[in-house]
Amino acid sequence: MSNTNRNQSILNWLDSEKLKDSKDIENIKQKYIQEIKGLKKEEMFQEPKKLTLWQKIKILLSGN
Repeated sequence: MSNTNRNQSILNWLDSEKLKDSKDIENIKQKYIQEIKGLKKEEMFQEPKKLTLWQKIKILLSGN
């Protein structure tokens, strides 16, 4: 096998590996997109607790 043929086969292998890698990356991206779309707003962000009037007054008086 000549050196040129060997180099060409190595380049072909490299191109096929790059193609496989890009397909894997695209599949992973799509998987993450689907997971994110499945999340609910309530799961990502906690809603602040509602304070009663007396709790608000206590906070104002105590200075916290």
